[in-house]
Amino acid sequence: MELKKLFKIWEKNALLTISESMSYKLGFFIQCLSLFICVLIIPLVSVVIYSVSSGIPGWSIYEFVLFQGTLSLAIGLWHAFFAGVLGWTIDNIKEGTFDKILLRPFNSLIYLITVSFDLEGLAEVLAGMCIVGFALIKLNLFNWLLIPYMLIILLALLFELSLTIIASSFAFLFIKTWRLFELISVVQRFAKYPADIYSFGIRFVITFLIPAAIASYYPVSILLGRLPLITATWLALPVLAFFVISLVLWHFAIRKYTSAGG
Repeated sequence: MELKKLFKIWEKNALLTISESMSYKLGFFIQCLSLFICVLIIPLVSVVIYSVSSGIPGWSIYEFVLFQGTLSLAIGLWHAFFAGVLGWTIDNIKEGTFDKILLRPFNSLIYLITVSFDLEGLAEVLAGMCIVGFALIKLNLFNWLLIPYMLIILLALLFELSLTIIASSFAFLFIKTWRLFELISVVQRFAKYPADIYSFGIRFVITFLIPAAIASYYPVSILLGRLPLITATWLALPVLAFFVISLVLWHFAIRKYTSAGG
């Protein structure tokens, strides 16, 4: 029953977000078009790089385009459904109004997730899907491995949510917290290139400690048949561990909250 209520909250917030966006149709259209074009430009840059050099060792041009499209898709999904958690947390802490969230008859973190839908993120999702679709056609990769590929992208989404929860937790502990978006950006940068170009130490970190590579390298590598399917199973372990750590940190940090009246 509570899950049903939370879904209704998410649905109403999503409809409200869409309604607000449609109030300024031209501005919203320009913003979404800009995001869409910016994401599409990324593989075009790769085409230029591959035309003047050998590109990324071990990756053909369309394999790397698939890699970039996968990352864009994962980050777009995060932007659309979870990125707003950090913004909501920072704003309410700054205004001293986080009490209102704590007083609601729902878990505060789950409530923040239900009100964090961002319609503009769907423009990134659409662009990512276009890039991935283009690469799949060029590589002729329409096979059953698309199923574990999509499941690993869901794991990537859980990792991105965990990263957002950790950044949001820091908002209770530090000042100038808008810089926390940079923390997420720095981690995401490690996923912009295949893990096999990094040293063993960095590969270990972005696979097991801060599993950023789950957002691009691993789903694509499994889809290309470079890694055994069993890899998809053990990849869930570091992501789930990271998620648990984020929840522990959230519950620790939220106890440090002091409202404007406290």
